[in-house]
Amino acid sequence: MTIIHPGEKIIRVVHRHWIVVAQKMTMVAFLILVPIVGLFLLPLFVIPEALAALAVYLFSLYTLFIAVIAFGMWMDYYLDIWIITSERIIDIEHKGVFNREVSEFMMERVQDVTTHNPNFLSLLLGYGTIEVHTAGEKTFVGHDLPNVKEIKDIIIETRMKRA
Repeated sequence: MTIIHPGEKIIRVVHRHWIVVAQKMTMVAFLILVPIVGLFLLPLFVIPEALAALAVYLFSLYTLFIAVIAFGMWMDYYLDIWIITSERIIDIEHKGVFNREVSEFMMERVQDVTTHNPNFLSLLLGYGTIEVHTAGEKTFVGHDLPNVKEIKDIIIETRMKRA
């Protein structure tokens, strides 16, 4: 768990843009819809009852598998966050169910903030990638974050106050 220092204020908590998870869940819905149509068409064919039961069983396993994948996608969306405070930026990234990586860096070390909009949809909806370059450390990258220009301005303004 991340501990906020005394006197430190949380300025912004940022998740990925909702369109990212919506695109993935659309694919999941399609993967579920195709077998459902097949299951409803199953009674139109003359097949043995045991084979029909096997088809329902396999459909149930397939649906469970897709549900686990969808849950993993949602978890990745919901639990990956950037916390921008008055003193630092905290990057919490979940990799799998039980693997979490927490990185943080002080605002004083921020040297450059760059934003990218990788495609037309991201430009239209205002989401993109933010790269924060720090002094002597690695580059921190936030993918598919909403309002990238506003977040960039918040980071630069907070950095100027800390200088």
